[in-house]
Amino acid sequence: MRYKIIILATTLFCVISKPLFSEGSEDSFYSELSRRSSEVVSLNSRFTQTKQVKLLNTKVLSQGKFYYKRGGEIRFDYSSPKTMSIIMLKDKLRIETQNKATTYDFARQPSLAELAVIMEACISGKVKELPDKYKVSYTLLSGFHVVTITNLKRSPDNPYTKIELHFDLDNYSLKELILFERSEDTTYYSFYNIVANG
Repeated sequence: MRYKIIILATTLFCVISKPLFSEGSEDSFYSELSRRSSEVVSLNSRFTQTKQVKLLNTKVLSQGKFYYKRGGEIRFDYSSPKTMSIIMLKDKLRIETQNKATTYDFARQPSLAELAVIMEACISGKVKELPDKYKVSYTLLSGFHVVTITNLKRSPDNPYTKIELHFDLDNYSLKELILFERSEDTTYYSFYNIVANG
């Protein structure tokens, strides 16, 4: 769960207002992404998470709300199927339920620290400037800009084979995040009611 939350945070920082253009070229896309990321002061959104578990041949649906404030905390409040909060600070991740709270220190969790690198790149609008061990590719599909992030260095700490971010073709809002796991499970996030700087 903590890996998915950080990746989710990575994507939401890239969702801001209307574009200056709608050319669809790779260079234009990254340029606009960088411009919008620099303008984000705060952000909140509703999200729906659907996890397809291959082994059990089933789907698990979760819903909640996301909050971000520049220079402050990142927070995910899950409302169903159970109530819980996941709070990310500069150097740690905190998971709170009705019964307990657990804190993970990035210094002792290299896999979390690595995912934080991805998040930082998106916050600053520099997804294309991730280290060489990440492959970042852009594809223009019918109705979507698609960014795919692949970690070229296989590690047991990294549960994903690839991550896809789907952005609206016209207004660049994030529509879907897809996590492809080594277990062959797949997790889909859909975002709606996004409010930036509100």
